[in-house]
Amino acid sequence: MSISESDWKKFKALRALALERFYLGVLAAAKTISERETLSAEARYRTLYRLTRDRDNDIVRMFDFYSRSKARESLAQMISHDLLTDSELSVLSEETLSAISYAVRQRYDIEWVAEQASGD
Repeated sequence: MSISESDWKKFKALRALALERFYLGVLAAAKTISERETLSAEARYRTLYRLTRDRDNDIVRMFDFYSRSKARESLAQMISHDLLTDSELSVLSEETLSAISYAVRQRYDIEWVAEQASGD
């Protein structure tokens, strides 16, 4: 079901905000990974590779379907990845808020790759 024209206009602004936060989060995680000097370069590279692969999949689910019929689904994904605050979402209609109320916020955690045993 499509969202109202009024919510669609608000969705566009919320989407842009969430996308910027998404990018900043990925960059912050990449920095954390690259600076973890207790891990080998290989382990950091493999962790970074997994991060970018997983976040590429996330970005498709959240941001690639730019239509009124998919806006609620996109908003729910943005909420589940904690990219929008309740205050920011409060501009939406009760109907839209009710439709996305099932979304549960979850933090992104880095999935660290274990060190490989030396093959000597």
